Amino acid sequence: MVSRAKDVQRRLNLLFDLWNTIINIWEQDRSIDRAKVIEILKQEYKKERLSPLRGASLPEDIFDKEMASLYIVGKYGMGLDDQYPELFDAIFYPEIKYDKIIEIVMSSTPDEAREKIMALLGSTPDDNTIARILRLRFTQVYYGFADEDSLRNLAKALAKVFPEKEKIISKYVRFYIAFKVASAIYRGEVRDRLTKEAMKQGTALIFSDFHGSIPDDKYIRKIASEVFRVNKRVLDHVLAPKEKRKKT
Repeated sequence: MVSRAKDVQRRLNLLFDLWNTIINIWEQDRSIDRAKVIEILKQEYKKERLSPLRGASLPEDIFDKEMASLYIVGKYGMGLDDQYPELFDAIFYPEIKYDKIIEIVMSSTPDEAREKIMALLGSTPDDNTIARILRLRFTQVYYGFADEDSLRNLAKALAKVFPEKEKIISKYVRFYIAFKVASAIYRGEVRDRLTKEAMKQGTALIFSDFHGSIPDDKYIRKIASEVFRVNKRVLDHVLAPKEKRKKT
């Protein structure tokens, strides 16, 4: 049996239960749609006091983005896409599209991939689409269905296909590094500043193709505090102290 971190297992348990609810509704009358699932997801996260996987900001469409977690767990953790293809088509059409784009990026030359993706989307992907593509692979990594190298390889390949999007790709890498360190603090894997810095710099080295992607401690603190609810005492011990406001 695979041993998973406590935060991952807690989220998996919730997502498994959500899938049971969704399948029951679908098998009764096929009436469920994406908007309904998003609402169920939002209610259950609120009930369990769970934050969606995110960075420092909380965009209005965060639960639409968090559908990636339900999709990844359903497909790669439970194999439900083969059992319920119509359900997946009805609910996860964005994620299916992003998965297809990942497949294209990783199996084609940059020029071929660019042409195929633009034909699929009808235009060059915007920053939000690039971030959602990366989010899909990040979610796989977080839940243990892919490794960190696969995220690095996707980021590098995407930057070759769409070099004009390197800035948003670097920004997403920065988020990934911050999230990884924040989750390690929550799990107790990082207990001091030296270990924190080693993990941060070591992960940045893995993603060394992307300059300016090393997060500062303020960003890590925000994620650790708001997503994982790590208490201030622990954060003050592990991270650089918060800057005090200057008196005017």
